[in-house]
Amino acid sequence: MRTNALSRVTQSVDSHTIGDYDSRQSRREPMASVVPIASRASANLTADRIVAAIEAVTPKLQQNALAEEKAGRLSQQTIEELDAIGVFRISLPLEYGGSALSTEDQRRVFAAVGAIAGSTGWVSWVTTTHGRWIAMYPKAAQDEIYGLPWVGPRISGVLSPHGPGRARRVDGGYMISGRWPFASGCRHTAWIVLGSMVAGPDGKLDMIAPVVRTADLTVLDDWAVSGMKGSGSNTVELTDELFVPEHRVMSMKDLSAGRWASEPPAGQVLFRNNFLDYTSILSGSTPLGMAKGALNYFRERMDGRGIMGTDYKVQAEAPIAHFQLAEATAKIEAAERLLSADCVELDRRAVAGEETDDLFQTKLKFDVALSVRQCCEAIETLHRASGASTVHEANPMQRYARDARVATVHAHFNYETCAENYGRALAGKPLFGNFNALEKKAAA
Repeated sequence: MRTNALSRVTQSVDSHTIGDYDSRQSRREPMASVVPIASRASANLTADRIVAAIEAVTPKLQQNALAEEKAGRLSQQTIEELDAIGVFRISLPLEYGGSALSTEDQRRVFAAVGAIAGSTGWVSWVTTTHGRWIAMYPKAAQDEIYGLPWVGPRISGVLSPHGPGRARRVDGGYMISGRWPFASGCRHTAWIVLGSMVAGPDGKLDMIAPVVRTADLTVLDDWAVSGMKGSGSNTVELTDELFVPEHRVMSMKDLSAGRWASEPPAGQVLFRNNFLDYTSILSGSTPLGMAKGALNYFRERMDGRGIMGTDYKVQAEAPIAHFQLAEATAKIEAAERLLSADCVELDRRAVAGEETDDLFQTKLKFDVALSVRQCCEAIETLHRASGASTVHEANPMQRYARDARVATVHAHFNYETCAENYGRALAGKPLFGNFNALEKKAAA
């Protein structure tokens, strides 16, 4: 049993065998077949306990951020600490040792991780929400993916409306090939889902979501970026075609339409919601966490620094600092209220068994984009108010600012595009193409 922050706030967490990604990658060793993990004490891992444990280790993990940026990936210490706290199991079914937290509780957890550093939060959100998807796959796939003893997140992934991989149908499954960029956290996961296009009987292309062992892929050393440097969002590729058995493949039409290949976990609200809506709304948690981290850092320094070019010896005495603090705080709190309300509504609809609709989905995406813009603006204000010392690489404020700017250019957070699509929905006009729209078109 590792000694960590969680041991101070809950009773026990099982230790796993640490996955040696790099050695598997070089040897291409096959993974042994596995059986489901028996339910542990994960149901007792409430959001309050997990958030408290994250906050307890935040100062220590923030010390890793600069080295992680230079390495282009999170450190093993960071992965182990978050794993021991239970972060990577909050989206897994209780039957497989997960805690199956509600969407709103997961938002709180991801925001707490995002306050450590943008890359830490991003990897946690991307990989952990992917775990929710696997509950929709056949039981055999769940046994393999959930049941594998593993320290860290179990699955990463790359999906876009056009793949970008290619697949062809063969007996018993599919042969897939291609190159997939932006595979965030891929160096820490045992599995990866790779969006691939396959020709149907009529020759039309459909998208599938095959899950493969990360060790079967080559991870390219191409993550040289201006922000989110530690997220390890490298390109992964298959140099040869790879066979993926039928039970580890789902069509995006089925996933987006909520058609399960297995029985949904009983009595767990998380698995009643639309997985695209769930993933979408939680994407705003990391930028929110970064903004809250920047705000905490700013407030901690206000009583210990002056303002150059003025007579203020202490920043906390300056009216302009009060204005900046109030403005940034209001934007961050507004963003959190917006995301929280959407998460609660998503969970309510799941409990009530209400179908999702275009207006609600486009509202979720716009609300996320709006919240990210608000958080980025708050960080920019705090950054400007924090002085020239923040230009140093080790200073967390400049890291929050760079990571937030990178977040705003992500396609999912494009404010103008999300606003236009939401406006189209409000006006009753056809929406831009997306997974759900493609499914509805195919059904018609």
